[in-house]
Amino acid sequence: MAGKLKMDEIAARTGYSISTVSRVLSGKSYTSDKARESIVQCARQLGVLDSLANGRLLINGIAVFAPERTFQGRGDTFYLEVTKGIAEASAPHDVWISHCALEEQHADVKLFLEKAGQKNINAVVIIGTDDPTILKLASTLNKPCVLINSIDREMALDCVSPDHRAIGFTSMRYLFEQGHRRVLTMTCLRRETLYARLDGIKEAYRYYHVPFNPQHDLLVTEWFTAEEAERALDAWLKAHDRALWPDVIFPNSTSMTEGVINALQRHGLRVPQDISLITTDFTWNLQNSLSTPVTGIRVPCRDLGIEAVHLLQTRLNRPQSPVYNLLLQGKVMDFGTVANATRHAARVALDG
Repeated sequence: MAGKLKMDEIAARTGYSISTVSRVLSGKSYTSDKARESIVQCARQLGVLDSLANGRLLINGIAVFAPERTFQGRGDTFYLEVTKGIAEASAPHDVWISHCALEEQHADVKLFLEKAGQKNINAVVIIGTDDPTILKLASTLNKPCVLINSIDREMALDCVSPDHRAIGFTSMRYLFEQGHRRVLTMTCLRRETLYARLDGIKEAYRYYHVPFNPQHDLLVTEWFTAEEAERALDAWLKAHDRALWPDVIFPNSTSMTEGVINALQRHGLRVPQDISLITTDFTWNLQNSLSTPVTGIRVPCRDLGIEAVHLLQTRLNRPQSPVYNLLLQGKVMDFGTVANATRHAARVALDG
């Protein structure tokens, strides 16, 4: 009865019918923007939105922007999983989702404004974009916007990301606690998030009082492709005496791990008997792209999309709430590709 009285009151205050009020509060899409805005504002004033279980996604459509490789056949499966999370969380709310390619830097501003400004788009999700112009424009759209795996220096937009620094620290801590000290980290530093992960790796070196020598412990590539990782590691192994080869290779993505495995096989190195291997950024689906599972940090890619939708709900229901920066933690998954470092102990004894 209380709910019926509230709808009666909202209808009386806004001038819309009870059926229209019901459709809006149920998250249905076939109502005008003017009606939706008026009804939602009135419902918020009456405290109705606070009492709705789990909130409502009171919008018609979400524009999802992501790097173009997200939508390619063998493109970025990490971000593809994120978009699946957005679709999964939006499905119960009868929300239309549009996808548009938008690159990390030097993005097409005209295209962004055109897609984000469409009448049936009431909210925006931006995945993996670092272009400050895009982020600035997004904060002026007067529409709720959530960033995924991006950094807003102006702190005006809600964000959800993997905790890259913690992921880097946890990965290296796992190796150090297995007794390893000679680790070659392979990464690409095209984005700020990747620098944050490298900071976590360096933090682990400091925490365990292990010296970090970037000339020997770090191999940076321009891209994350398997082909480039394979070439880079092959060249590194050829350029160093075998006695200086690492005990562990730590590629910072699943695609790079594919290339590393190919290079190790060509050099006759077995995992983990001859060299250990750990990776990051995989989900169960991403592991299937490897011939055998690899120990690593499982990053909750799909959960990033799900939590982004929840942040949209919060922003819609509580527009004056503080700006959020939500960090999701990864989890170590052991598939037996990191050996216990008995070889390290033997080396120390021999060197002594």
